[in-house]
Amino acid sequence: MQLTSSSQSFIHFAKLVIRRAFVVGQCKNGHVVCDVCRVHIHGTCPSCREPVGDIRCRALENVIAGMALPCSFRSHGCTQLLKHTERRDHEALLCLHAPFACPLHGCAYSGLLLYDHIHDAHTIDYVVSFAGSSWWVCLRRSRPFMVLLDSVDRRVFMLLNGGDIRSGQSLSVVCLGQRPAADQLLEYKLEVGGAGQLGVLSLSACSVPCVRSWAGQHPTDGFLFVPDAYWTSFNSVVVNVHVQMSSEVDS
Repeated sequence: MQLTSSSQSFIHFAKLVIRRAFVVGQCKNGHVVCDVCRVHIHGTCPSCREPVGDIRCRALENVIAGMALPCSFRSHGCTQLLKHTERRDHEALLCLHAPFACPLHGCAYSGLLLYDHIHDAHTIDYVVSFAGSSWWVCLRRSRPFMVLLDSVDRRVFMLLNGGDIRSGQSLSVVCLGQRPAADQLLEYKLEVGGAGQLGVLSLSACSVPCVRSWAGQHPTDGFLFVPDAYWTSFNSVVVNVHVQMSSEVDS
């Protein structure tokens, strides 16, 4: 977007710069354009047709850096005004009004009441509800995840079943919800029992990542590896999932 003299256009321009690349270029006549749009106009100024090269308008970048703009989730109720240096962490991690996306295939829901939405709208066999934070789950090998509803804290968890490991599967847990307070830890434990001579597999005190949506990604820093031998003739395993909130002092 090219900058015009109106204040409304300037605010819109500033939002684009902040959300895209935070770089403002200019031609030799002082006409400015954001770095992303510079590519779309093929490096030619729309106003005077002079080249827009690598000259940056540092003064305007500094002005925009000091501006406080509304949170992207204002339509969901957030009233925060944020500078560029604060905006990314706020919107990605801290905003209490950021919506959460339903992970179930074909569902377009995105909002603040994800627990209620899944509980009321999705009565399918891979959504498991329990009055607490411990579940016994029969997991099929072909199923990429199970949705676990904690009816006490009204949290939504996902038991992820990754098929990206040779000779087995990787199991892990994520939370579709707000991160806990700074002095609290959200952790999970997994147990998979083996038949015959196979022992119990377990993963303890692993931190639960909190996300706003799930697009098929699996945690790489913590998971339980379940070898092929543990999957029954029905290609399933029984998994005990336990999630708990604790304070950093207790840990």
